Amino acid sequence: MAGTWIEINLDSLISNYHEVVKHLHPESRCMAVVKADAYGLGAVQVALALERVGCEAFAVTKVEEGLVLRKHGIRGLILVLGPSTEEEWPKAIEAQLQLTISELSFIAKLNDVCSDLHKEVSVHLKLETGMGRTGFRLSELEDLSKSLNSAPQLKIMGVYTHFARAAQRDKQYSIEQYKQFRSLTVRLEELGIRPAWKHVCNSAAFLDYPEWHLDFVRIGTLLIGHYPGPGFTGKLALSDPWIAKSKIVHLRKVAKGTKVGYQSIYRTKSVTQLAVIPVGYADGLGIAPHFVPQGWFDFLKIIIKNFLALFGVFLSQERVELKGRTVRVAGKIGMQLTVLDVGMQDCALGDEVRIPLRRTVANPRIHRKYKQDGGILAERILEEGVSPVCKEYSQLD
Repeated sequence: MAGTWIEINLDSLISNYHEVVKHLHPESRCMAVVKADAYGLGAVQVALALERVGCEAFAVTKVEEGLVLRKHGIRGLILVLGPSTEEEWPKAIEAQLQLTISELSFIAKLNDVCSDLHKEVSVHLKLETGMGRTGFRLSELEDLSKSLNSAPQLKIMGVYTHFARAAQRDKQYSIEQYKQFRSLTVRLEELGIRPAWKHVCNSAAFLDYPEWHLDFVRIGTLLIGHYPGPGFTGKLALSDPWIAKSKIVHLRKVAKGTKVGYQSIYRTKSVTQLAVIPVGYADGLGIAPHFVPQGWFDFLKIIIKNFLALFGVFLSQERVELKGRTVRVAGKIGMQLTVLDVGMQDCALGDEVRIPLRRTVANPRIHRKYKQDGGILAERILEEGVSPVCKEYSQLD
């Protein structure tokens, strides 16, 4: 993977955080969602940068992710959003992670583990209001209150839900979810369960429903410089902290009609130069999530994109930038090598190209360079056989 790297501008990340805070309800706080390695940016460096500028709370999906943050010095609140297991609880309790409870049978078992350790654990209750994933329903609340009353080692800090369609323009579903959440929390209070904090907003709901900011908003997408959907563009002044780059490792001039790549689906249309970069599918190049069409217009866009690809016309993700100019991928992207048709423009071995590498599918072993104040603050370099989640970050002069 030498010759390919990702630059992450922490100044842009911090700017995005300040933009979010600026639009927060005065009584609310930002909980930075750094799950999935902060969407590929690197959870440790992202959390360290945000904690330095005042972020007090972070959210992850897995206990393992929270333990990594603690290992690298993150002191703030860390909430594990996903279900956890009995095997993980002792380490989570020792690390003072806050756990989500969404399963009745876990309460007594978690309380027993805490008792054995002579410790308490802070928990948040997940309520199911329409996501269809995890959480307690109205019919379970009475049993939930009884179980919690018999679990004195569990300190109930929060209650929350997750919106399924907050990024859609049809707001009615989210409004119904919020109404259900309020109804469920009222019922919990009637049963004697009164968590200190309530939180419901993800990035989309944060922008559309300031009256729902409550005690925390859980922000991930906006922090990494993306809007939750096209309809939100321009609502905040966001900066993209992510640039993926590679270097030309092979370059040669070829004749018109030269066949390139697997299945020879690409032929040069004139005398040109072919440049090879050391990046491909194994690194995430050309890989995109599968989107379900949200109506006929979306469906037609997908059909047109695939139809054009049949004739060698590739849109968006298959283009790279060389010296400020867009160049085409010549044929199919390879597993670890990709060929570019760079025309006859002036270029040489070692020249940098910007590549369209999605954050969430970029290989975690790709070298990350963290930039701040115009210089390199830190790097994440993975040695052979070392898991990216365990590798130390080294501060550079």
